[in-house]
Amino acid sequence: MTKPTHDRSERLAEAHADLVAAVESLTSGDDWQRMLDVAARFHHYSANNVFLIMMQRPDSTQVAGYRAWQGLNRQVRKGEKGIRILAPCKFRYATTDDEGQETIHIGIRGFTTVSVFDVAQTDGEELPDMRPTLLDGGDAFGLWDALATQVQAAGFRIERGECRGANGSTNHAQRTVRVRDDVSDAQAAKTLCHELAHVILHTSTEAYFRCRGVCEVEAESVAHLVCQAAGLTTDAYSWPYVALWAEGKSEVVRETADRVIMTARSILDAISAQQMAEVA
Repeated sequence: MTKPTHDRSERLAEAHADLVAAVESLTSGDDWQRMLDVAARFHHYSANNVFLIMMQRPDSTQVAGYRAWQGLNRQVRKGEKGIRILAPCKFRYATTDDEGQETIHIGIRGFTTVSVFDVAQTDGEELPDMRPTLLDGGDAFGLWDALATQVQAAGFRIERGECRGANGSTNHAQRTVRVRDDVSDAQAAKTLCHELAHVILHTSTEAYFRCRGVCEVEAESVAHLVCQAAGLTTDAYSWPYVALWAEGKSEVVRETADRVIMTARSILDAISAQQMAEVA
């Protein structure tokens, strides 16, 4: 599948530069700006709210509040039942430091329930669709097995099954990596590489949620570089995925280059070492 080369770092750097260029190209048009404008109007939901949404309306794809949909020139149809989720009750308070400087903070004093609606419950102007495309085909390069060895060596157990709307997930507390069982072998291998990057780079759930966008850019960039080096093309999925999580900012992709290339190289080096051991 892969062969050790003296110029691996250089090739990975070139592949990462191609990824940056792809994000710039993908995000330079009017359609992308409109997509960002739309995305900015949607809430970022917590894991608990994702669970509540999936329990009440498992076929949901995009959800927002009544007025948010109106702001997007769509109207919730009369008689549609709202999806109840949790919303924080926020309040403002001030603190004063030793020098008398006042700082305003936002606090939370509990939660209340609010209603949101799926796009399928609304009528109106069409929304742009720039979602990643799942990969087709098999894992002809044996990538899954090679990556699984590294995930397990890191002390994580691999599971296959439903992932609540995601393709995969990593739970550092439970030391598990989970990948959907209803995707192609190629997509499963790419997702496992994405999750392996989370295992290596993002050592706790708390750290992940502090900078979720950057973490997702890093994990998918690593997956793209590793898969490309192994011969598995992931452009149709990885490019829009990275662009979405970077919010169209190619500088976010550039700033993660060192960590991404280093991690991709370490994964590929481990695969090469494993292959050499099997041949010996």
